[in-house]
Amino acid sequence: MPLNNLLIHIGLHKTGTTWLQETLFSSDSKNFIPLSPDGDPKYFGKLFIWAQKRNFLSPFEANEKEIRQELLGILDNLEIGEKIPVISHERLSGHPDSGRFDCKTIADRIKTNFPDAKILCIIREQRDIILSTYFQYLKMGGVDSLRKYTSRRNDARRPGFELSNYYYLDLVSYYFKLFSPKNVLVLPYEMFKEDLNLFLTHLGNFTKTDLMGWEQMGKEIINKRSNDFVLSRFPFLNLFFKKSSINAYSPLYIRGGEKLIPYANWVLAPFVKNHLTTLPKSLDSFVGDKFVKTNQELSKLIGIDLSRYGYF
Repeated sequence: MPLNNLLIHIGLHKTGTTWLQETLFSSDSKNFIPLSPDGDPKYFGKLFIWAQKRNFLSPFEANEKEIRQELLGILDNLEIGEKIPVISHERLSGHPDSGRFDCKTIADRIKTNFPDAKILCIIREQRDIILSTYFQYLKMGGVDSLRKYTSRRNDARRPGFELSNYYYLDLVSYYFKLFSPKNVLVLPYEMFKEDLNLFLTHLGNFTKTDLMGWEQMGKEIINKRSNDFVLSRFPFLNLFFKKSSINAYSPLYIRGGEKLIPYANWVLAPFVKNHLTTLPKSLDSFVGDKFVKTNQELSKLIGIDLSRYGYF
């Protein structure tokens, strides 16, 4: 399904995706235009993941018919002009709490429907992204400690956290194979944080558009880490405070329990302060040098010195 200059941003989670979606890739952008009927760059991404009523697509389906119908309807009402059409959805690289079990299947669907697309993938140093993902897990209602979250054994019934899915080399190599290296851009989140101008230069060169001036927009932190740190020490409290698929829709949930979190923070603060400093240390011990070799290979593959950003 041809569409000139289409950019598909696949994530990862916790790598500045919300800022990109609400700023650079928004309907107000002078460079990009969301492939969407309502200006939401995430809109089209769901068609690679879900069928109707948010049921997962069969791994044997590429959803070609619905994607074609949706695209024709959008293009009939969308004035693209000189802008670059964009799809941006972090779920396209899988979800960290389910071990990114379907990231390869989604990549195949993207290739089937948009074989000439350009792919943007943003990575983040593994220890940092795992810790950030864990706090997001707690925010959504998770009840495991960091140790259990990272080491719980899979029972082959439900996918969960998998350390192996943070070997970015596998994901990047597969996209290189599907779309060719010239059509895949991989950038570190640390570059986005430390030198937005350099980040935008790489992206502008890749998409052949002038992104000068966007760095003046700054990087207001959107979807920033929750301050409910008491949950990192006593995650079981989420059984009472929150109700979601993350905690099996807890039957112990107290209606309006979210409003109790500030009080729990105040009461339990003395027990949390020291605990917060131990989390990164325990993660360092767990991760060790597991990613060093593949990060070195990835650095060569994408042509960016990842050592300057702490990847090895």
